[in-house]
Amino acid sequence: MNLGYDYILLETDNILTFLKTIKKYQLTLFQLKQIDSTHYSFYVPIYQRHLTYKLHLPIQKSIGIFHYLLCIFHFPQILFTISFACTLFFLPQYLYHIEVKGTLPTLNQQLNQELSHEISFLHPKLSYKQINQLYDTFKQKHKNQLDYLNIYQKGSILHVEYTPASHNQETVLKYQDYIAKKGGVISKIDVQQGNVLVKINQYVKKGDILISHQIEDTSKKIKIIPTLGSIEAYTYQTLEVSIPKKQKENFAYLLFEIRSQLPKDVKIDKEKVLSYGIIDEKYVLKMQYVFIENIAIREET
Repeated sequence: MNLGYDYILLETDNILTFLKTIKKYQLTLFQLKQIDSTHYSFYVPIYQRHLTYKLHLPIQKSIGIFHYLLCIFHFPQILFTISFACTLFFLPQYLYHIEVKGTLPTLNQQLNQELSHEISFLHPKLSYKQINQLYDTFKQKHKNQLDYLNIYQKGSILHVEYTPASHNQETVLKYQDYIAKKGGVISKIDVQQGNVLVKINQYVKKGDILISHQIEDTSKKIKIIPTLGSIEAYTYQTLEVSIPKKQKENFAYLLFEIRSQLPKDVKIDKEKVLSYGIIDEKYVLKMQYVFIENIAIREET
């Protein structure tokens, strides 16, 4: 009895008449037993319960899968089932908490208030584009208060981390070139001092000079000047992970493994699946990412 049955205890003086009646209604009986001269027990399928009620048969108990399913969908159990399903499938798709990590309590409170205004409770998770826009907005708005800002999602929590600007430190002029730490396509130039040698949408290679500490004046003489600034570029990275074929196929797990390897100091512009399949008895996922990051570093002397 795997699917589900109702256990019936019947009292009758004429079992033959009863059997003719259930034959007329095509009710199926299992394990019919005589207990005494007027009492009989048997099982009927739960899916024929409408006939059981129609014939006024007294149900003593129920067993099987159908019975437990019916119990789940009875009020108030159905409310708990729906609540659990909502918690399991819907809540992970939303943000319900904002966590600001920094050393300035006033700025922490200000960022919390601004983010709460931008992102309501149970707001749908942000896309990479929305996170980048949020980053640009807050970086520009608080540029005089922040040296470093990082915004990312983990689970259903939006994390904001920052390093406050050091206004009280004496500025030390440095006369070094800024070079590209990796290849990329220039997307943004923010230079306070120095001779900028690149322009927007220009491709640069690792080691190319981006900001020079030398400049030619109107008299064709080379002047030494201090340098300070940052240059953002679109950079590209390909990542690959695999799991043995004997494990259950799980694209979401492989994608999580790749995303956990992404650097935290970059903004993600694009995410693309290059390939996914079985190679050498392994499930292999290969992804390509386009980042926006500061590629300008001072050249070591």
